[in-house]
Amino acid sequence: MKKILTITLSLIVIASALTGMLRWQTQRRDAMVIETYLLPAPSIKGLNPVLAQRIAKLNKRSVEGPERIDALALLSRIYHANGYLNHAWQSYRILIELDDKNPLWLHRLATIVSGFGQLDDAVVLYQKSIKLDSKYIPTRIHLGDTLLKLNRYDEAKTVFQSILNNEAANSYALFGQARISLAQNDTNRARHLLESARRSNNRIGGDLLADTYERQGETSKARALLHEVTLSSHVNIPDPWVDEIVSDCYDSFEVAMAAGKAGRAGNTAKAIQLLNKSVSLDPLDHNAHNHLAKLYLMQGNLSQARKSYVNCTKILPTFDDAWAGLISIELKSGNHVKASELIDRAIISCPNSPEINNYKGDALMAQNRPQEAIPFFKTTIRYLPQDATGYTYLASAYIKIGQSEKAVEQIRKALKAEPSNPLALKLIIVYYIQTGNQTQAESYLRKAILSPRIPEEVIRIMQTTFNEKFK
Repeated sequence: MKKILTITLSLIVIASALTGMLRWQTQRRDAMVIETYLLPAPSIKGLNPVLAQRIAKLNKRSVEGPERIDALALLSRIYHANGYLNHAWQSYRILIELDDKNPLWLHRLATIVSGFGQLDDAVVLYQKSIKLDSKYIPTRIHLGDTLLKLNRYDEAKTVFQSILNNEAANSYALFGQARISLAQNDTNRARHLLESARRSNNRIGGDLLADTYERQGETSKARALLHEVTLSSHVNIPDPWVDEIVSDCYDSFEVAMAAGKAGRAGNTAKAIQLLNKSVSLDPLDHNAHNHLAKLYLMQGNLSQARKSYVNCTKILPTFDDAWAGLISIELKSGNHVKASELIDRAIISCPNSPEINNYKGDALMAQNRPQEAIPFFKTTIRYLPQDATGYTYLASAYIKIGQSEKAVEQIRKALKAEPSNPLALKLIIVYYIQTGNQTQAESYLRKAILSPRIPEEVIRIMQTTFNEKFK
């Protein structure tokens, strides 16, 4: 019994020694690889002090230990989050070598590689990541999108279909299949897929579906959809493996970009959180304050929206977008006196702003002072001649003072700038109906009917007015 116990203890000691030796050899190998291939830290000149300190500490820990892999993982994340993409690239390559069972490093490196236009390399990285974790859907969506960009349609179709086999309503996979169908001129299939994608997520595919309706001659459907769509069809899939790194970002611009991505994905609360972080990193970034105000408006938080717009006007008094935001809030709240005060302050700070001049002219029109409004609308046209808005406002002022010929001249200029401008088309149709010019009224009415930008209800009213006059 004593002999058996002695042998057992000896085996345990030998096993422990071997384990320790293997661990030591692994750590030694890790140290050599990291020390050989890790790029020197970037210059700390101009860096956020906290960021510079973290990079220095993690570089040291990555090389000297303890827990080299964990230190390098955090260092790669910080590099990636703060735009040091070459450093992140190299760090991920080291992690792929040393921690080869973790799909995260392959996935993150693929997003960087793809951003540099090396799509074939990105495909390989995404495929390797999927082999390690096939359940993480964003990697598979990114793979399908990358194959689609490379015109490898059959492979992309297979990837998207593999997702739909388990998640039939996955809007991102449906949208991917629709884009393949459009690329292959299969409009009917694309339409079906886009409609399915929008049933799952109405933020996806709207403008492409409207374009498809218009191609198939269904103008009324296209018109109705375009009035509902406010965002581009393409919304990136939420990708926690990459999106989460922004928490380690010290660059206000990069944080603001991440906020924009969250906002486009419909996550307004996350977008607000990120923009508040951006503002804390750079309190003088007027654009961040402006976007923050717009997000608060989406939430219905007028108090915070006002505060953000006011901050914006203090930082940059000539930033007309912020003044316009404040004016809009007061007008929609029925505070016309306050709105009028803001317009007068804004026109002093932004005398050449088309939007502010339109507000000033419109306010004068509301007070039945069209003659005084005219110079403001002319200023709008002078600084924004390619936009129909100034011409239509000026036309309305001329109509008010009975100068119909000048009004029509401005409406024609509006239609030259924007041939399908809804207000300009409506005004010129009404003018020709009232003056009894059936040929011209009919011609412009036909253009309005074919334009998806004009609501069905407006079309019906104009058709009724036309019929009452001429039939």
